[in-house]
Amino acid sequence: MNNRVVVRSLVTPDGCLVAMDDGLVQWRPHNGINRRIKLDAIATVMLVVKGPSNRIETAIIGDAQGGVTFLTLPLLDLVDKFTVEGGVVRSMCSAAPSETSFLVATQAGQVWMVGPNVPGRGVKLFTYDGPVSSLRLHDNIIHIQSGWHRATYSMDGSQTMNIDGTQPFTEKAQRRANRRAKILESQQRSSDAPQPLMLDLPVVA
Repeated sequence: MNNRVVVRSLVTPDGCLVAMDDGLVQWRPHNGINRRIKLDAIATVMLVVKGPSNRIETAIIGDAQGGVTFLTLPLLDLVDKFTVEGGVVRSMCSAAPSETSFLVATQAGQVWMVGPNVPGRGVKLFTYDGPVSSLRLHDNIIHIQSGWHRATYSMDGSQTMNIDGTQPFTEKAQRRANRRAKILESQQRSSDAPQPLMLDLPVVA
C-alpha cells in the first residue's frame, strides 16, 4: 500500500514535478514515461530552468537538510549536489543569466550562492535575522522577505534597505488603543459626575 504524501509540486508546460514526504521526486510528463529518483531528504523548494533549446532541461531542488540537488529533465539524472549551512532550504532563485549558479536562503536566514563555478562551490553572502521565505534577484540587488519584513542587499552582502511590514499595523493598533482609552475616560467622568435629584411626585388619582 502506497502511503506517500505529496509535499511539493511544480506544474510546467511539459509536465509536473512532484516531491513526496519520503524524499522521492517524480517527473510526470504530459507525453512520455514517468521518472523518479530518491533524495537524501524531503524536498522543500523546487525550480526548473530552460536550456539552450528553450525547453525545460534542469530541476533544482532544495531540501530539509540544506542540500541543493541539480537533476536533468526529463530523465532525472543526478548532475550535481551542493550543501549549505543554516538548516532547511526555504527559497532559491537564479543568480546568473547562464543559470549555473543560484541563490539559496535557509530557515536560519543565511543566504548563499552555490554553483559549479562559484569559489569553493558555495559562498555565504549574508545572514538575515529570521527565516527567508522568498528571494529574488533584480539588477544585482537581492530582495528577500521574511514574514511581514522585507530587505534588500547588494551582492557583496551589505544591506541597502530594511522595511518592517508590521509597522502600519502597530500604528493602527496604537491609534485604536488611544481611542478606546479616551472613550473609557469619558465614560468614567460621566459616571463620577453628580446625578440630579429625583423628587417623589404625588400620585394623581
